[in-house]
Amino acid sequence: PILIRMSVPPHTIVNEGTDILWTQLANIVRALGSSRQHVCVFSMLPSLASTRCVFAQKTEDGSFLGGVVWSEHNDDEVAWIGMYACVSEVHGYEIGGRIWSRMMERIGSNGKIIGLRALPPMAAKYASRDLPLEISRMRCNLMSSAELHLVCDKLNADASYHSILLKSALSAEHLNQLHEFDKQMTGRDRSDVLSAYLASPLFECVVLLDHADNISGWAGISSTGFEDAHLFKLAPVYASSLPEFAALTKALIPFCERFHADASIIIHILTGTVGERVLEPLLSNQQNFDRVTLFSKKFDWRLRKHMCFTPHNTPAHFDG
Repeated sequence: PILIRMSVPPHTIVNEGTDILWTQLANIVRALGSSRQHVCVFSMLPSLASTRCVFAQKTEDGSFLGGVVWSEHNDDEVAWIGMYACVSEVHGYEIGGRIWSRMMERIGSNGKIIGLRALPPMAAKYASRDLPLEISRMRCNLMSSAELHLVCDKLNADASYHSILLKSALSAEHLNQLHEFDKQMTGRDRSDVLSAYLASPLFECVVLLDHADNISGWAGISSTGFEDAHLFKLAPVYASSLPEFAALTKALIPFCERFHADASIIIHILTGTVGERVLEPLLSNQQNFDRVTLFSKKFDWRLRKHMCFTPHNTPAHFDG
């Protein structure tokens, strides 16, 4: 057979996204299925002041050919690449390479340390070019809400906390505490990102309060937007013990079951954390899916690994 190589359509590389570019990027990333992100992240990224992007768009109609999205915060040394995708029709035409080069030029001018999570088949390519340092891996477990409920039931309630509050019950003081507690856990000020998540009706969270009414743990969960799969993502969970993990998680499961009684829940396990050490052995449905965390050079990884049962793992800000 004779193979006819199609020519790449006329296009331009731009440093900002239109509504159609953002929408088509979200559709492609979700269609790939590998990101399994909170659905609310797709609507929040264009509006966050920390979001940076480079897109390739068709000259004819401005439609999406490829794009990369990353976040930069003034008080954070990390530029975190959250999404990078091209339409299949332009693979092999170096459009992705041009987008990447433009991004590297822009980040380099700001002196940021660059990081991302890559699928294993792509990790070697990234490592050989700009991101040689592997700091962790992230594995995925998929459970039904009933299975996760059983895991939590096997863990005894922990009396170290006084009460537990869902998002709707949080006072202004509790919200301030939550931002501060998350900063202690991640070593990074993620207030803008957390505020965007908390404002979404597709994201629920819960906090543990100690006897002094101070937050001692928190967790979040949201829809991934895959309605037919009834798929949710448990992230993050920061707690002092397995029983506290269970208390937080059990409080969030009804949020999923309100959407569908047969909900499936993703739990990401990060190597080097308490989640890998004590939680992962209790989870029995590991998926053939992992990510490699790569960085351009060494940096101060300030995550409280002894309290991280599952990281937030959001494209909007690096946490762990």
